[in-house]
Amino acid sequence: MASESTRPHMPDLVIHKILLFLPTKSAVRLSFLSKQWEGVWCSAPILDFDEGGDENGNNNLSQHRRFVENILSRYLKFIVEEEKEKQGLQKVKLHMTRYLTGDASIVTKLLSSSFERGVKELDISLRVSETQWDHGGNDIENYNNLSTMQLIKAKSAAPMKNYYYFSRNALANAKSLTTLNFGYVRITNISSKEYSTSTCLLPSLKSMSLKTVHFDSETLLYLMHECPSIEYLSINSCCLGVDLKVSSSSLKSLQVEHCDCFAIRVDNAVNLESLAIISDIGPPQLPNFESIMLKDCSNLKRMNICAPQLKLFSLDGCLDVKGTVDAPLLQSFTFKGYLSSKFSVKAPNLAWSRIVLFDNWGREAAATFNSRPWNHFTTLSNFLKEFGSSRSLDLYVTHIKALMFPKDFRETLSSPIFPSLENFYFSVKNPFKKRNKELSDSLNWMAPDAQVIEHRPWRIRQGPF
Repeated sequence: MASESTRPHMPDLVIHKILLFLPTKSAVRLSFLSKQWEGVWCSAPILDFDEGGDENGNNNLSQHRRFVENILSRYLKFIVEEEKEKQGLQKVKLHMTRYLTGDASIVTKLLSSSFERGVKELDISLRVSETQWDHGGNDIENYNNLSTMQLIKAKSAAPMKNYYYFSRNALANAKSLTTLNFGYVRITNISSKEYSTSTCLLPSLKSMSLKTVHFDSETLLYLMHECPSIEYLSINSCCLGVDLKVSSSSLKSLQVEHCDCFAIRVDNAVNLESLAIISDIGPPQLPNFESIMLKDCSNLKRMNICAPQLKLFSLDGCLDVKGTVDAPLLQSFTFKGYLSSKFSVKAPNLAWSRIVLFDNWGREAAATFNSRPWNHFTTLSNFLKEFGSSRSLDLYVTHIKALMFPKDFRETLSSPIFPSLENFYFSVKNPFKKRNKELSDSLNWMAPDAQVIEHRPWRIRQGPF
């Protein structure tokens, strides 16, 4: 090998350009060639510390120690000792596939250094080495013998017991972050009495992706309060405890997939445009996503719900949402909104539906009733048919003529809207003073085998669930 004196000298700018195109680990190896190259890679705007290795069982701890000592420690040593002005960071990625509890201090130092340099994108995944998994004797086949709270604790044990902990202090200086990806970590309760944008933890955060993250009780709700500008949130394979509560006026996209959680409630997400909730089948004491409630999501446009254990679903305050609800065990469905919304409902065991339509037919309905009624009635009948498997229905409309399907229209359809409906409750804001034959004929056609009961005045009653 050529000596330091005979090795050709290259301008620092050229070296810097070369290292920018290399993965961080390769750049570190090249820095061993010359003192001139040493530390140049540390000032790069993007740092990619990816341990590599097999996530499914490669636990070569000697290789892991070389990664920690030769790359992470080397970087931190240079950053601490170098007197040069520290340049800003665009992105830091740290992926470990054999994380040990003894690595916590160096991870903390790396985070502190990154926040000090104003990092904008942070991608942290710390998969615990199988050598530190603590199963605690609670194999999946034994979950059926545990109570709900015991089950929640058991699911937190292996390997989450040895996860790296993020607390409020760990994120205290992360105000520059715009993108945050967490994997295989634990986030403790970070609640604060103050929720102003001047004191919150992550005022600039726009996007957050969480995979295999364990949350303490209601921690995610508090974390969302610390992100006043967040627009995209993805939660995948996380342990959320009993309930997931999301409330954010800035959020535009929410994805929740394959998480341990009994109930989901999204409230006051007035700018939410896209929602996807997909679940697995959980143990009987803690079924996944048994209840989903959405309220005041007026801007929601796209929705996909696939939840095999879902029993109660409520969508309150939507103007124009298009979506699918696939829930074979669903028993209760509540919708409050407008006919501009369109659903595909796959719920063969639906016991009760409550539909509240705020469309203002009023004078327009009266004026067009005899001239061109089919557009309105086609839209309404198609909407209601998605709830055709219901055994009981509560239907609320603002104008009585909205339910008066003309005879010639009824004759164009081969079957009633609710062929198996047993109980049909309806209420309108302007009911007839006397029973109207045309209305009775229309209601009997809609649900020929149902007991029809009218509520006066318009009062939304409580359902059976």
